[in-house]
Amino acid sequence: MAQSLLQFNQQIIQLIAQTRHSTATIAGMTIDIASGGSGSGWVYDDLGHVVTNYHVIKTLERNLTVQFVGRRAVAAQIVGVDPASDLAVLRCISPITPPPLLPLRTTPVQLGEVCIAMGSPLSFRESISFGVVSGLSRQVPNDYGFIEESIQIDAAINPGNSGGPLIDWQGQVMGVNVAKRVDADNIGFAIAAEIVGDVVPEIIAHGAVLRGTLGISIGEHWADDGSDHQVITVQRIRTTPSQFEIGDVIARINNIPIVRRYDVRKILRRDAIGTVLTVEVVRAGKTLQLPIPVTPRTH
Repeated sequence: MAQSLLQFNQQIIQLIAQTRHSTATIAGMTIDIASGGSGSGWVYDDLGHVVTNYHVIKTLERNLTVQFVGRRAVAAQIVGVDPASDLAVLRCISPITPPPLLPLRTTPVQLGEVCIAMGSPLSFRESISFGVVSGLSRQVPNDYGFIEESIQIDAAINPGNSGGPLIDWQGQVMGVNVAKRVDADNIGFAIAAEIVGDVVPEIIAHGAVLRGTLGISIGEHWADDGSDHQVITVQRIRTTPSQFEIGDVIARINNIPIVRRYDVRKILRRDAIGTVLTVEVVRAGKTLQLPIPVTPRTH
C-alpha cells in the first residue's frame, strides 16, 4: 500500500511539473483605473492563445496582463469573447515564446475521475487542488441563461481560479473552472471541454460566437411511454407563426438524433443560419418532418 501511494504521489508531482508552466494569471484594471482583480487562464494552442472566463476580463479595460508561471507579466489583448458560455480568448501583445499548449480532452468525462484544478485563487499563484468529478451534465446559471453540460467537482476552487484549467491524470483539459456554490462546501463547476472545443475556435476566427435559433425554447422531460429516459420537447414558441406545437418531442434534426439540449445547440451554429433544417418531431403519437428555417439568435 505504501509503495502504491508513493508511486501515485510521484505521478501527480510529475503531472503538475509538466503542466504548470502552461497556466497563467490574468490581471488588469477597470476603466476608472481601479484594481480589477485577477483570474486564471491556460495556453490553448501553438499560436499562444490563452483561454479564460469572460467574467474574468469583462470589466478589465486597462493594463490587461498575462503572467505565465515563472515569467514576468506581459501585456495582452482580447481576441474575442462569448458571454453565453463565459469564455474568452486573449493573446499576448509582446513577442514572447508561449509555453506548450495544454491539450483539450476529446473523450467523455466519467463520474468519479480524478481531476486537478489549477489557477491563482485569491492571488495565490501556482495553486492546485485535487479531487474527483462528482457530477456531470450540470447547468450553471449566468446572466445569459445557463452553461450546459458543466462538470461538477469537489476539488476546491475559489475566486481567482476562474478561467484556469481542470486537468485529468493525463494532463488533458477536462474543463475550465468557472464557479462554485457559495452556500455549500466543495461543490464547484467547470465548463466542459466539449463546450470549449465548440466555442473557442469560433472566438479565434470571428471574435465572437454567432448562434442560430429555431424560434422555440426546449427542455428535457420524461418520455410519455413510461420508460426511464428523457426526451427534448418544445416548451415555448418564440417565433410566430410556427410549425411547432408546445409539447412536440424533437427526435432528430437533419437525421441527427437528439438526446439532450446541447445536441440542438451544437447544430445551430453559425453555418446553420440562413439554412432550412428538417426537424423530426413526435406529436400525439405521429412522426412529422418539419422544414424549419434557422435565424440568428439575438439573446
